Amino acid sequence: MEQNSLKKKVYEEALKTLESAAERTRLAIEEAEQAAQEEVNTLDIYESYRSQYLQKSEMFAIQYNKILEQLDVLRKINPEDEFKNVEFGSIVMTDRQNMFVAVGLGKIKVDGDTWFVISPQVPIFEAMKGKKAGDEFIFNNTKHKILQVA
Repeated sequence: MEQNSLKKKVYEEALKTLESAAERTRLAIEEAEQAAQEEVNTLDIYESYRSQYLQKSEMFAIQYNKILEQLDVLRKINPEDEFKNVEFGSIVMTDRQNMFVAVGLGKIKVDGDTWFVISPQVPIFEAMKGKKAGDEFIFNNTKHKILQVA
């Protein structure tokens, strides 16, 4: 498969995954707020339940804001850009795993292959930063060979 097409698929899957997480979190906030509001009209003995729902709502709001920040960062990437060296926005295929340097999202599947969407702040990125196809790097006492960068 052409690298640009593959990169676009990986980018779109990462975007879809984050957008889905944002929607799920937004709905969780609404549910927690609604549940807390329902407890307002009940006896004072239920105040602790209301407080729990409000705490959940606050927790989900923090998660939601973090996801929105990740979406902002991801949207700064142009999936049409091609890279020769490993840097923010590149996809990296090694003899051990496939990675997309973007945000700390974790594992996604694209066309049956596993991809790790990683932040440029993680140690493995530091180990391979600036390298190109054919280069090797050591991470966790294991040698990795870069097969392709796009």
